[in-house]
Amino acid sequence: MDKLILKLMKSGKDINEILDMPIHYVVQLMQDKNKPRKETSLIAAFGG
Repeated sequence: MDKLILKLMKSGKDINEILDMPIHYVVQLMQDKNKPRKETSLIAAFGG
């Protein structure tokens, strides 16, 4: 969560705006960010 908050601050969000966000919204942002990508090939999936 710290990385998300730092990223929002670097993009210009005020810390008070971030702290006023509902916790459910912040958790949803984190889940969307950490979703695994769907790869179409095995080579791409394993970083090749």
